Amino acid sequence: MKLKFILALLVLTGYTATVKAQDNDSELITDRPDQTESSAVVPHKSLQIETGFLMENTKTSLFDQKSFVYNTTLLRYGLLKNFELRLGLEYLGEKEKINSTGNTNTTSGLSPLYTGFKVKIADENGWKPEVAFLGGLVLPFTADEDFKTKFSAADIRFAFSHTLSDKISFGYNLGAEWDGETAIPAYFYSIALGTGITDKLGAFIENYGWLPEMGKAEHLIDAGFTYLIRPNLQLDVSGGLGLQNSIDSFMSLGLSYRLPN
Repeated sequence: MKLKFILALLVLTGYTATVKAQDNDSELITDRPDQTESSAVVPHKSLQIETGFLMENTKTSLFDQKSFVYNTTLLRYGLLKNFELRLGLEYLGEKEKINSTGNTNTTSGLSPLYTGFKVKIADENGWKPEVAFLGGLVLPFTADEDFKTKFSAADIRFAFSHTLSDKISFGYNLGAEWDGETAIPAYFYSIALGTGITDKLGAFIENYGWLPEMGKAEHLIDAGFTYLIRPNLQLDVSGGLGLQNSIDSFMSLGLSYRLPN
């Protein structure tokens, strides 16, 4: 009970799109709202809180489902110059209507705790991209019963980014994920194009998906905007569509904040 209380406090404290400030030391680069993780790490001895809300709609011939992430929080701490620690947690909800009976089932609770790291391994140099490596582990025993997985889940990925101009950047990820239900991985990819409309307003468009060793591939597209309120405070809004029946549509709102400024 005490563990869940502590984890709930982490969710309430606050949770990735790229927005740049003029001074590199005060640059705010987040890992939300898009699915493409940036190749940048949080500055040394800085804590970055990236938090948000997500709603997904899924309709099939069998059921209509709404999935909510009431609060998805990612804490990122710059332990070393090129190395950050990551801690993530979500408070989830689901509302499912069974078409054949009209019955509605609802569940809510904490997701498993995510622990991970990001290490920057190469700077951008001409045509060569900036590169980072991310690794993470999801601990099922920290979740509420409805959202526990059978086994620990894990993910690894490489993040690449290119600066195409003063206002346009291009990023992509390649990796693998284990969902905690089977030992069979799904291979993840993402491609994102970002642009700075003004010094404070940015936009992105993205394609991403999963290619499992068994089962059908899943592909999605999304787009959104970021707004830099202060050099260390950013708002975001985004939405997208699934290209298969797994997810019909989704939308997200978020806030990112870094300490110290």
